[in-house]
Amino acid sequence: MRNTLPELPKKSKHAAAMPGDSLCLLCRCRIKENTLFSDLTDEQLDIFKDAVTTSFYKKKDVIFVEGGPCPGFYVVKSGRVKLIKTSKDGKEQIIKILQPGELLGMETFYNGKSYANTAMAMDDCELCFIEKGAFFRIIGEHPSIAKKIIVALSKELDHAYSKIGSMGLMNAREKMAHLLNTLASEYGIKENGRIQLNLSLSRLEIAELLGITQETAIRLLKGFKDDGIIEIKRKEIIIKSPAKLEALGE
Repeated sequence: MRNTLPELPKKSKHAAAMPGDSLCLLCRCRIKENTLFSDLTDEQLDIFKDAVTTSFYKKKDVIFVEGGPCPGFYVVKSGRVKLIKTSKDGKEQIIKILQPGELLGMETFYNGKSYANTAMAMDDCELCFIEKGAFFRIIGEHPSIAKKIIVALSKELDHAYSKIGSMGLMNAREKMAHLLNTLASEYGIKENGRIQLNLSLSRLEIAELLGITQETAIRLLKGFKDDGIIEIKRKEIIIKSPAKLEALGE
């Protein structure tokens, strides 16, 4: 992990050269699929175009660090980003893996002073950045946009509560099944009744996503393999019986 503080991203030369890009990169992203912006009209999104900048990160680059200054938030345009939380004893846990269209750095809506997690690029990534001052100025000048974003944030909060409640009632085996089901729905490639996870995760990263030890993650995956539910080829996981896995994760 590179121990560098994030800098404000600069305008991308590549972005400026896009022909016919009247709505800047905001609408070229999958931002319309994101909960926060999905209810905005094209005209309302167009208002944000001058507030958006883009930045590029190589695999394993740190985008921002836990406790670092929080000048705004990002939208993932391409690639994947993992959010990492570090405990007092130095143990790391992956909070979430973000894919195109998702937001990171939402701490700007809370106090806007420091990031609560560390964000690291899992692939070569392109991110769109919206500075907090510009964002709050826009929603202050456009009450209709502010109303839609408030509703969107309440939906996001409701989803988070629901997820936390469900996961809290599961044991480790059920959590593993639920995680694999979620990854299958987001990254899976279906073929002949099987699902190949188009996502390379180490056993440690899987363990960090679930908040369990690496040894427990290895044991659980081996159990699913022995039961004929999954097939494992190094970092590649193939779900042989999606129905059984889904039943375990409910």
